[in-house]
Amino acid sequence: MISLFELAGGDAGLRALTERFYERVFEDPVLLPLFQDPGAPHAERLALWFAELLGGPPEHTLARGGYEVMLGAHENLRISEPQRQAWVGQIEQAARDVGLPVEFQRRFRPYVDGGSTLCMRVSWPTDERWPR
Repeated sequence: MISLFELAGGDAGLRALTERFYERVFEDPVLLPLFQDPGAPHAERLALWFAELLGGPPEHTLARGGYEVMLGAHENLRISEPQRQAWVGQIEQAARDVGLPVEFQRRFRPYVDGGSTLCMRVSWPTDERWPR
């Protein structure tokens, strides 16, 4: 079975996805409070993460430190469920906007749901995570 990395068109497809996603994020009043610096290389970092997560080379781990760094980037953001849902909606719309294959979109959904839920959980102090 072809990897999601390949199905997305490799690095170029994932970069197009994340660039479009952040264009949408910086116009979304629900998500904007989570992304205070529009000049930061958000799209580049997310594209690296997605590439590794979806079957591409381990560049995120080599360049940025991998899973622990990704989790740490979400600490203390206090992401709400409405923000998580907005994130999911924006990444899915970005995938449609850049024309990623329907098969990619279908197989990508569990990563989006699971990853956004994990990031929301770790964004809260341990004693405030669950139940909320």
